[in-house]
This record gives sequence, structure tokens and C-alpha cells, in this order.
Amino acid sequence: MITVRDLSKVYRQGNREVRALDGVSLTVPEGSIHGIIGHSGAGKSTLVRCLTMLDKPSSGQVEINGVDLTAARSDALRKARRRIGLVFQQANLFDSRTIADNVAYPLEIIGAPKARTREKVTELLGLVGLADAGAAYPAQLSGGMRQRVGIARALATDPDVLLFDEPTSALDPKTTDEILDLIQSLHYHANLAVLVITHEMHVVKRICDSVSLLEGGRIVESGRLVDVVNRLDGRLSQALLGIPPHVDLHGVGTLVDVLSSGPKALQPVVAHVSKAVGAEIAILAGSVEHLAGTTFSHLRLEVPDGVDPQSVIDELKALGADAALTSSLQHVEEVA
Repeated sequence: MITVRDLSKVYRQGNREVRALDGVSLTVPEGSIHGIIGHSGAGKSTLVRCLTMLDKPSSGQVEINGVDLTAARSDALRKARRRIGLVFQQANLFDSRTIADNVAYPLEIIGAPKARTREKVTELLGLVGLADAGAAYPAQLSGGMRQRVGIARALATDPDVLLFDEPTSALDPKTTDEILDLIQSLHYHANLAVLVITHEMHVVKRICDSVSLLEGGRIVESGRLVDVVNRLDGRLSQALLGIPPHVDLHGVGTLVDVLSSGPKALQPVVAHVSKAVGAEIAILAGSVEHLAGTTFSHLRLEVPDGVDPQSVIDELKALGADAALTSSLQHVEEVA
């Protein structure tokens, strides 16, 4: 389990202070995948560095399975850090070492017996789908294959948690999905706590069961994926369900947003409401997604002149959907 309490990091630039992290708190339980998403400069990479003690936080606590890394010193800290597997955007492999030797490196550092190291390397390369690549060098592999090697290396010391810093941003869509499938299978296989730092909504949709939005060093929205998506006025919800911010259009009627989940997402709500109010309600935009095992539907409807928009909203809510005037929802900027 990863537990972060009130984590802050302040850098000094001359006489000026830059607060890269400002009171970040989160928990990633064993067996879950949590996504941290945000713009460049939001503090995502600083968070990774502080979680691994590559950069010492200014204040706050980082615990891995109950061990406070911020209080640990020397040998105790080194031992605790072995329980963390870290995978970067670029695999950062040693070009002069074979793939097998790259994976073996963390085991060499801790002085593991050579026979055990060879056995572990063989096991890990098989686990990430590179059983026949041990004798190759990084330059001979594709970007996706190098990332698989980086994942195998991160698993070498049997960590309790895995941290991924932009693991797919340099990969093509097909390879991205292959790496995400691998991360998900490893999470099930080893029951790890996994934290994924990303700016890609596709990553969150594909593998995460919880998510946080980081802005200016603060977590401004966080929760289980099914919960944040179920908030009609949530920024993560609107980003994940794909309807762009509303722009007033000349000549259209009043706009209403409606959000449904589970079996209700498949109901013909527009047909029901059109019949109930005696007017044709048009769908201007919509998105249907299957996220974290639940189907969600987000529609933007046009209520024609002469029809009370509140009557439409009331009918939608009576059907079990959440609905509101589009103009009453907060303006949603792109979150990543």
C-alpha cells in the first residue's frame, strides 16, 4: 500500500520559493491501480521523485506498506526503496549491457547469488513476453520491447508497489495498449499497488480503478473511477466521457446535459422525455464509455423554444439520470 500524507515540496530559485507540491494526500491500496493525471508542470514528476526519495520532501509523509520513507535513514531507507519498482517514460536501459544483464542489475546491487539472479531474470523476461531476448542489446529492440525490459527490471527485487512515470507517452497506440495490458496483468498476478503518472486519459480509462487530478501541486479532484465519472459537474467526468466544453451557438434552444450509469445508461431516455413533454428533444453530442466495469452515458440535449427546460430535467431525473442546464456546469478545461 502507498500512503501519502500532506506531502509538500518547495524549491528555492534565488529569493523566490516554488511550491511544486502543496499538501498532497492519497492512498493506493494493495491490488489497485491509481492514476495521477495533470498538465505538464502540475507536479507529477516531482511527486514520483518524492515518493521514491530521489528528492526529499519539504514536509509530509510517504509510507510504503507502513514504512515511513521520510523518516528512514541510510540502510533502512535503501531497504525500503527496494520495495518500490520504478518505470520511467524512457526505459533508461544500459546500452552496453544485454537485456538479461539490464534486468539483473538491481539483483547485482543487493548482492543476490548468481544462480538466483539467472533464475529470476529468466522468470521475469518470460513474464513480460521477452523470453528469447536476453542476449540482445537495447538498440536491437523496439520502444515497446525496451519498456517491457524496464518493467522486468523494476520487478527484479519483488517490490510491493510499482510506480510508472508516463510509461506510454513515447509509444504508438498499438504498443501503448500492449504495455497497458501488461501492467494490468502484472497487477493481477502479483497483487501490487500500482501508481501511474500520466497525461493520457486513455491510460486512465484502460487500466485505472481510481484517479486524481493534480494541478499546481495540489490534488483538486480524486476518487474511484466510477465515482468521479458519476459527477455530472466533475472535470474528470467530462474529460473521461469526451463531451467538449459548451460553446454558445446562435439559434439553438436551451442545452441540458444528462449523465446515466449502469443499466440506466442503456435506456432510451430521450425518446421517453420527448414523449413526456410533447416535443422533440435533439441530441447534439454524446459519449458512451465502459469504465471500471460500468457503462456511462453522457448526452448534451437541445430543448426547443417553448418547452420548459426544468420539465425536461425533472423527467430525466425521474428516469434515474442526473441532469442540469449546461450553462450551470462549471467550464471544463482540458485536464491533461
